[in-house]
Amino acid sequence: MTFPKHARPAAPPLARSAERRHLSELAAALTPYGVWARVIEDGAPFLRVSNPTSSCATEDVSCERRDQHYAFVTTFCLQLGTSDDVPRAARRTAWLVGAADR
Repeated sequence: MTFPKHARPAAPPLARSAERRHLSELAAALTPYGVWARVIEDGAPFLRVSNPTSSCATEDVSCERRDQHYAFVTTFCLQLGTSDDVPRAARRTAWLVGAADR
């Protein structure tokens, strides 16, 4: 089927990837810390986490496949935790945006 140059076919719905599933689990684990967390589907999915009490505390967390698990990684390549221990990754993420004490 051909399409006019000015029109594009609708993009197929994004399949739920393993990365998106793990990011959704991390977002759910961040709820008790009172931060905002939203999965963004812009190419590779990532989790945008922000502290509502601060205008500057925002971090994008990606999910990368490793040998035995998935790792949650910040934009500056700091590993926050793994998919095997989501509560620990959530605590570190909340600390990073200033919503939790050490």
